[in-house]
Amino acid sequence: MNDNRNLHVVVGGSGFIGRHLVNLLLREGRRVRVFDRVPFDDPRVENMQGDIRRADDVQRACADAAVVFQCAAVVDWHPGNERTLYEVNVIGNRNVIAACAAHPGVRLVLTSSIDAVFGGRPIRNGDETLPYPDRHLSFYGYTKMISEQETLAAAGRNGLLTCAIRPPGVYGPGDPHRLPTVIAAARCGSLVRLGDGSARFNHVYVENVAYAHLLAADRLTPGSPVNGQCYFVTDQPPRNFFDFVESFVTALGLPPARRTIPYRTAYALGAAMEGWTRLTRGRFGKPLLTRSVVASTCVDCWFTSAKAARDLGYAPQVSEEDAFARTMAWLKSV
Repeated sequence: MNDNRNLHVVVGGSGFIGRHLVNLLLREGRRVRVFDRVPFDDPRVENMQGDIRRADDVQRACADAAVVFQCAAVVDWHPGNERTLYEVNVIGNRNVIAACAAHPGVRLVLTSSIDAVFGGRPIRNGDETLPYPDRHLSFYGYTKMISEQETLAAAGRNGLLTCAIRPPGVYGPGDPHRLPTVIAAARCGSLVRLGDGSARFNHVYVENVAYAHLLAADRLTPGSPVNGQCYFVTDQPPRNFFDFVESFVTALGLPPARRTIPYRTAYALGAAMEGWTRLTRGRFGKPLLTRSVVASTCVDCWFTSAKAARDLGYAPQVSEEDAFARTMAWLKSV
């Protein structure tokens, strides 16, 4: 590889994980280019705007890259958005693979997801030997499986080095999905717990996820055991999903959930709401519940990051206490 090619490209760098990864790379003194639909507001970053679904845009973004972090994805567990999910998460990812493989020796790190391997059955202390499910509860999970499989299978194409990072429920400053939704429900008194509270789930702080990406890129060398591999990344013991999110709710002085819906009832409601959304083609908005959301919060869904510790040298850099404090400061500011 040309020693002058030290450019780190973050595809989706203006997103949740991507933004934290860019900030980490800058702190490390790395040369960074961000490719996204919206600009990254930092003069130290080379901005390139475009659409991951356009192969020419992606080719230009990845030109001269030593490392490409593929963080771009549409995250949506609801029905009705299948076309966009496939175009971005699958076809867009294929464009990234092709752009990386066009130049010898590029290192490609994909932001994958536990949804790639979760099909609704309990997972306890899951590791990377888990098979992909025959069927996913969301089209999002299916697209993440395809993008991960194709990225790992591309290892070796023109010297391409690849790996995938599988974070569970990511939280922290800038969280666009989990905590804002829960807190909004708590503010209007509509927060509800699902299940009997016994199911456990992994959350992981976003800066620790970004750190795992950087470790993976640095260890992606010819002959490395990292090449063509996937890695779960966690940072604290699993706990019940609602116990975790309500720790932020109560710290903000908001009331916790006062109602509980049993798992089977919630699952049936989710299935019915998904069916209604499809029947009406989404004219009444997204369903409040989906089978995927219900299953992942009511069924054990937790993993070990022992492989990441062994191969990547991963250990959380931000403690649970500091992660909570930083997230609370952000929640109070917004």
